Amino acid sequence: MPNTDDIAAFINSDEVLNRMRTDFESAAEIIKTAVNAASPILMRYHGDCDGICAALSIYFSIKGLVGNKAWEGQRRRTLIFKNPSAIYGLGAVVDDIELIRNMQPSQPPLAILLDFSVNSESLDSMKALKNSNFKLLIADHHPLQEEVTRAADLLVSPWLHGGNSDYSAGFIAGEIAKKIDYSSELEEFQKIALIGDKSRLIQLPEGELNHKALVLDFVASSSDFAESLELYYSILKDQNKMESIYKRAMKKIERVKKDAARYSKLKEFDNGFKLVLLRLDKFRSGEFPGRGKITGEVHDDFDKKLNAPLVTVGYGERMMHFRANRKAKEAGFNANQLISELKSEMKGAIDSGGGHDVAAGLRVNQGFDKMVLEEIVKKVEKIAK
Repeated sequence: MPNTDDIAAFINSDEVLNRMRTDFESAAEIIKTAVNAASPILMRYHGDCDGICAALSIYFSIKGLVGNKAWEGQRRRTLIFKNPSAIYGLGAVVDDIELIRNMQPSQPPLAILLDFSVNSESLDSMKALKNSNFKLLIADHHPLQEEVTRAADLLVSPWLHGGNSDYSAGFIAGEIAKKIDYSSELEEFQKIALIGDKSRLIQLPEGELNHKALVLDFVASSSDFAESLELYYSILKDQNKMESIYKRAMKKIERVKKDAARYSKLKEFDNGFKLVLLRLDKFRSGEFPGRGKITGEVHDDFDKKLNAPLVTVGYGERMMHFRANRKAKEAGFNANQLISELKSEMKGAIDSGGGHDVAAGLRVNQGFDKMVLEEIVKKVEKIAK
């Protein structure tokens, strides 16, 4: 997808998307059936650019389907929440079930999970939904845990059709939304999602869509803004406000990058790999840019200077973030696989973790940070030439 004008042609010609077409139609039918039956709808989305674009697509397609006159009634039956991580925690699902029960629904509710949850740590929450008579629809692009495919009524994932994580959740949700109620805005949400997730399916020069992707990440992680899809949408549509927020975000990123240079250490191995270790405990948690984004920014800066397989590990108390370049992936590095090995080999040390081949996160149990980091260094050093 080399420019902004040929997204429709790409969608029509891509083999993975053609194989997913039936799933798009089935997902849209599940949502339309729930709307027509006046069922409660619970929608959770990952709180980053990709997840927000996925939620915006589904949200506005439902709004278009029911029309302005019936929208207030639909709004009262629809609960929408941002999910801060890739895991659907038991605390969140208990709250969700209780909120829906308080509605005293006459029809079985529908849960829609976007851009998160296809991991073993979320399985108990999915089972709790099913035990509470929810219909469960998931649209995600993270590498799959096999048992997740059996937990959902429908899982829409490129991995089931020969694709990979480059088909972002926002892109997938856009295709579902087009089957519910088509809008030309959906393609913009899809492009922003691909840019925000650094998908290789899209290659655009720096411009407005890149700015919008960063702005969504900034707004989603800032306490200055309310958690609202309507708010995200209004910012995207206000050029002056959008550019003002973009400048704020860039200033924060540049400031953090200067500090991060002092806390980065480069290791070089005989197998050709270079490993950057970045201390994240020097940065305040919960502020923009988040620790995952800091890791990504530092990784990108090193990648521009080093012509080699590169892995960056940002580490802080109980949390680690992985980034890798294409050369590292081609040379045998896989962040998701490495995390799976750590879960198996260090069961008492690992709390949870997962993600993509070149971008992932790991949560470590108290007191095991140093031990896990040492094991990660060994594993990168031992990757076969």
